[in-house]
Amino acid sequence: MDAIVTSVIAVLGTLLGSTVTHVFQQRSARRMEHNARLERLRQERLEVYGAYAGLLVEFRQAMLHHWFCVHEGRDAEDEVALRGRSFETRSSAQHALFQLQLITDEPELVAVAVDAFVQVGKIDRAEDRADAVVRRGATRELIDTFVATARRHVGQA
Repeated sequence: MDAIVTSVIAVLGTLLGSTVTHVFQQRSARRMEHNARLERLRQERLEVYGAYAGLLVEFRQAMLHHWFCVHEGRDAEDEVALRGRSFETRSSAQHALFQLQLITDEPELVAVAVDAFVQVGKIDRAEDRADAVVRRGATRELIDTFVATARRHVGQA
């Protein structure tokens, strides 16, 4: 009878050990999967935010070139080419803005991104060279603000 009790205790101990091991392995696997998901999201955000910042800089540059072409007397071919470039970069930046809006739920970041996009789009409305220079500086600060805000939110993921 002692042998049966000892065998039952051994079997129960083995089952208990297997169950505890299984539970801990499940928890560990879930934690690793969760951390991997967070890291993928962080990397994706980093990529989208960086691409958007780069496209904002290109859009800003295209708008400034177009403004200087129109107001400081370059030939018509340059104006048409620069206008086309500004439209293309605007479209690319807007596409990146849509991606940014899809990947984040941070209202502060979206607001800063939209504000930078809108203000860069208004560069060509400058009245004179001094106004264009002011808008150039203001949009540079907005882009820097976007990057600083994005950096904080990438770090949170």
